[in-house]
Amino acid sequence: MSGTLSTAATGTFHVSGGQITDPNGAPFVAAGINVMEGSQPSASTLQSDFPGINFVRLAIYDYASPSALTSYVDQLTSAGIVVELEDHSNSDGTDGGGDSGNIFTGQELSTELNWYSSVASAFANNPYVWFGTDNEPSETDSSGNQNPAALSTWQQQTYNAVRDAGNNSPVMIEINGDRSPSSFAQGYTPSVYSSMTNIVGDVHYYGWITSYSADQSTVSGNLAADIAQTQQTITTANGTLPIIIGEYGNSTTGTTIDANANQVIAAVQQSGFGSAAWSWGSGNPGDGLTVGSGSSLSAYGQQIAAGIAASAATSPAAVPVPVASAPATPSTAAPTAAAPSAGDSTLAAGAAGSVTDASPNDTTVLAGSTGSIVDASGNTWTITGTGQVAVNGTADATTADVTELAYVGNAVWQENAGNLWWDKTSPSAAWAPVAGTATSPLTAAITLDGAASGDTVSQSQVSVQAASGNGLLFISGSDDTVTLPGGAGTITDTGQGNTYILPAAGTGTDTFTSDITATGGTLDLTAALAATNWDGSASTLPNYVTVADSSAGAVLSVAPTSGGPGVAIATIDGAATATLSSLLPHLIS
Repeated sequence: MSGTLSTAATGTFHVSGGQITDPNGAPFVAAGINVMEGSQPSASTLQSDFPGINFVRLAIYDYASPSALTSYVDQLTSAGIVVELEDHSNSDGTDGGGDSGNIFTGQELSTELNWYSSVASAFANNPYVWFGTDNEPSETDSSGNQNPAALSTWQQQTYNAVRDAGNNSPVMIEINGDRSPSSFAQGYTPSVYSSMTNIVGDVHYYGWITSYSADQSTVSGNLAADIAQTQQTITTANGTLPIIIGEYGNSTTGTTIDANANQVIAAVQQSGFGSAAWSWGSGNPGDGLTVGSGSSLSAYGQQIAAGIAASAATSPAAVPVPVASAPATPSTAAPTAAAPSAGDSTLAAGAAGSVTDASPNDTTVLAGSTGSIVDASGNTWTITGTGQVAVNGTADATTADVTELAYVGNAVWQENAGNLWWDKTSPSAAWAPVAGTATSPLTAAITLDGAASGDTVSQSQVSVQAASGNGLLFISGSDDTVTLPGGAGTITDTGQGNTYILPAAGTGTDTFTSDITATGGTLDLTAALAATNWDGSASTLPNYVTVADSSAGAVLSVAPTSGGPGVAIATIDGAATATLSSLLPHLIS
């Protein structure tokens, strides 16, 4: 980051050379949290729970009118807390970010831009109200193509809607990225941003981005590289793009705690950049800053509070300027609470909770991984490099040749190389039964009902029957066999060696959010090829199965007849240089 010298007071927030300056001329470093509109803690509660808080990223799912927002916005900004208003809707209705749906066009775009224009006009006299472009936006255009340049155009339209309303407050620009730092802002159109003033880059950071590495230097270094890449790609009319880490937390999925949650939180809080943790509420239970329906902070919330307090200790205190309230116009939509979605991937195999959050039932850890299990008493169980169970870092000398740990029914189970299992419920207890058992405690098979918008499978070595229709599926276990029944499914696989049985062509296209072949994954085409007239000969397979590459990944297609037109059955993001020959070791035909 650039220097932190104070400048003359201007009465507004402004950006210059990578630094944000507040209305009083002091450097501004955001230290805050995300709040979902409709589930809003008072300013006094926020200041009591998070001493030094100066920033709230307000996630809005329903285009709440200015009159619906005024009371809460004025309450926070009068306390010197910046409120950033941001649309968190997606074209597919999931409203969970993660690059889902399509880039807004037509009436959908007009509705969003009209909303931005209305709130920008209403709060034009309040410098403590900022704006953010659509949350974790899609890069898919209306033709179904990955088109980050079109995303830049969408963000430009949002920026223009705010500025055309006479509002010059900061606009936060969402920056998409993947595991590689070089992916951040990749394909964005730099010239779109070069004429913009008072914009801030919004980078999100969760455990999946470093493949759940628990090495602090790796996690911190990756974040620094992500930000550096963003700033190298985008330069504004005010010079270097300032960055605020607009989302981070202890869970990628919201349902399971990331194995490197503590490293992610430390990386963000020690980065020197402003940040906002996701999110107020009890979570699911991941990313829950509070416990239950009250305002008591969770262990994660206490970590965030400590980071905000540390930031406040080195930053000038906020001195709010008088602001004019928004006009009381009729509300067009009542505020509603929406379920949070923290990111676009899921939990690594064996990921564990924080020191006070027990791991979910059926959590597993395989030998050779850095994953852990946290029991109900807060003890951390791992597998050492020499194949022993370790509890809180101390190896258990009574164990040997351990290949897997599992947490089932509040008991920790270990499996050895002879496929025998033992369990105990506390570190001081004895492993039982004495001779072990060949019966695995893990669920033998899983059938997903599709009732939720996304299903998570953390078990290993299980058979999974996925729900029919469109949906999200998160696989963090390893060596699983997953039957995909059709529809436009999106699969995020952070495990290893999983096999996916694909249905016949024409029943839908499944999208894998990462290159599963790089982690030993396999695609079973037996059912897909059985629906063709293929004779089973390896020499004629290329007449039926084809692979088309794109910058985003590979598209696998199957033709019903020899040499006929192929129908896409799977897209593998990240496999940008794949060929049929390179995929053959990962195909079952």
